Amino acid sequence: MRVAAFTPPRFRAVALALAFLPAVASAQSLGFSPLAWTNPFDPPDQLPAWSSAPRPALTDSVRALGDVHYVVLDVVLDPKGRLLGTQRYASTPALERLVDENSGLFRFSPGRRAGKGVNAAVTTALIFHPAGPAAEGPDAAPRLLEAAPVRLKWPRGRKPTDRIPDEVVWTEVTVAADGTVAGIKGAPEAHAAEISIAAKNWRFAPARRGGEPAEATLKVPFVLTWPNVPAGGKATTPKVVFQKRPDYPFLMRASGQRGEVLVDFVVDIEGRVRNAFVARSSNPSFDDAAIEAVHQWRFEPGKVGDRPVPTHMQVPIIFVLDEVFNGGSDGLEVVRKADLSKLPEALRYDVPPKITGIVRAVYPYEALRAGRKGHAIVTYIVGPSGRVAQATVAEASAPEFGAALVAAIEHFTFVPAVKGGKPSPSIASFRQEFSSDPALQMVSDDDVRLVELEKKRPEKIVSSTQLDRPVTPRSRRPPRFPLNGGEPAAGDNVALIEFLIDEQGRARLPRVVSAPNESFGEAGVVSVAGWRFEPPTVGGRPVVTRIRVPIAFTVAEGPGNR
Repeated sequence: MRVAAFTPPRFRAVALALAFLPAVASAQSLGFSPLAWTNPFDPPDQLPAWSSAPRPALTDSVRALGDVHYVVLDVVLDPKGRLLGTQRYASTPALERLVDENSGLFRFSPGRRAGKGVNAAVTTALIFHPAGPAAEGPDAAPRLLEAAPVRLKWPRGRKPTDRIPDEVVWTEVTVAADGTVAGIKGAPEAHAAEISIAAKNWRFAPARRGGEPAEATLKVPFVLTWPNVPAGGKATTPKVVFQKRPDYPFLMRASGQRGEVLVDFVVDIEGRVRNAFVARSSNPSFDDAAIEAVHQWRFEPGKVGDRPVPTHMQVPIIFVLDEVFNGGSDGLEVVRKADLSKLPEALRYDVPPKITGIVRAVYPYEALRAGRKGHAIVTYIVGPSGRVAQATVAEASAPEFGAALVAAIEHFTFVPAVKGGKPSPSIASFRQEFSSDPALQMVSDDDVRLVELEKKRPEKIVSSTQLDRPVTPRSRRPPRFPLNGGEPAAGDNVALIEFLIDEQGRARLPRVVSAPNESFGEAGVVSVAGWRFEPPTVGGRPVVTRIRVPIAFTVAEGPGNR
C-alpha cells in the first residue's frame, strides 16, 4: 500500500445567485461571499451555513487599498459544525490579518448526508471593493462576487516536504456582460493556462452603462498556490471501517483463475472512496469487480493533526475462487453442453475449454433509456486458438439484445478444449438477462443517474470544448474486428461511438452514431465501455462530458486472421 496526503482543488458551486452577507452599496465595501462546496461532486445533502458570521470592520490598512482584493477561505468542519481548519489564499496581507482577528467568531451549522452530520469542506471569500461608482447606479464598474486561487502542479525536482509560498500576480481581466470572465491579458506565460482555468470559477456583477450590462476591463490579482502538504500536526493514514469483499466475476468462475488488480483511489474527508481506477491488472476481466468493490469501502479519513484531509492510496485486490460454480446467479447462465456423443465429431473433446478473459455485454442504450428488459442466448464456437470463431443468436427477446451479447462474447478468450492432446474446437452457449435489477449487475447506479441526467437536465452535460484540458485516456480496451463484419470497403471500416465520461473519468452509456453495419457498431460499443480517462473538469471541478470517438477496424484483425 502506498499512501500520501494531498490537497484537493477548490471548485465553484453551481449556484449563481451570489450576494454578500453585509450590504455592499457603499463607496468601499467588505463582505463574505456565500458558502459553497469545495468539491461539488457528490457533496453531502445539506450545505453548512453560517450560524454566526463575522462582519469585520474596515481597518486603516484595508481602507488604504486602491484595488479589488480578497482572501479565499477553504474551511473544514466536523460532523457537529466545529471548525477543524482553514486554508487561506490572500491577495494582500491586510485582509489576511483581518481574517486572523475575526476567525474566533466563525460559527457554522454542520453539513449533513442522509440527515447525519459529516465532515464537510466549504469555501467562501472575504472580498474588498475600493471606492467607485455606486453599485446600484446606472453606471457601475464590475464587482467581484466570487474568486478562486490558481492551483499549480508540484514542480519536478522539489521534495514533497518542501513548502512553496503563495504568489500574487496581477492581470487585466475582461468581464463579459453576463458576469463571466471573457479574457485575460498580462498573465505570466508559465501559468497563463492555469490562470485561465481558475478564472472560469470567478463571477462578477457586470459593469453597467446607462443602466444596461456591459463588457468592461479591470485589473485584478490572482493568487498562485502549490499543493503543499498541510502543516499543523502528525499525519495519520485512513483506517478501514467497512471493506466489502470483491465479487469474483461470474463468467470467470468456469476458469477458476487467480486475479490481482492494483486500484488507485482517494479517500476523501468523509472517508468515502473517490476517483478509483485500475493502475495495474493481471487480467482485465477482474477490473470492473475490483473497482465496484473499492467504491463501496468506507474509511476513517486520513488526518493532519485533527484535520481530515483527502488521502491518495493504492491497494491490491486479490481474486481467488473459493466456492463451487453453480451458474446463473447474476443473470448470465452457462447453458451446459449436451451429450458429447450427439455433437459432430469435429466438436468433441477430451478436456473442455476454460475462460481466461471476459467482457460483459453492454445494455443497448435505447432499451435502457426506455426501460425495456429482455434476454438473449448465444451459441458460440471456441477455436483452437482460444478465441471465439463463430457466435450465433439462438434466441433473443429483441434483436438488439442478441447483437449486444454476440459483441461481448466475441471478446471472450479461452484456454481451448483439448482432444487427443491437441487444441480442439468446442461449442457452448450463454444466456444473458438484460435488466436494471441491481442483483443482475448489468446497470450501475451511475448509469441510472446519467440516463436521468440526459432526460431531465441535458444542459448539465458539458461539451468537450469547454473542458480545462483535452480528454486524456488512462486505459482503452482495443477494438475486436467483428466476426460478422465481412470485408469492409476502403474507408468504410469506422464506427462512430458517442458516450459520456463521468466525473471519475469512466466511459458511460456508449451508443452507435454510425457504422458500416450493426456488427461494427456493437463491437465499437463493447470496446468503449471499458475505457477510462482522466476526470474531465471545468474550472478545476469534475463534470460529465459527452464525446464522440471513431473506432477504426483494420482488415488485419479480421476473421481470416483469427
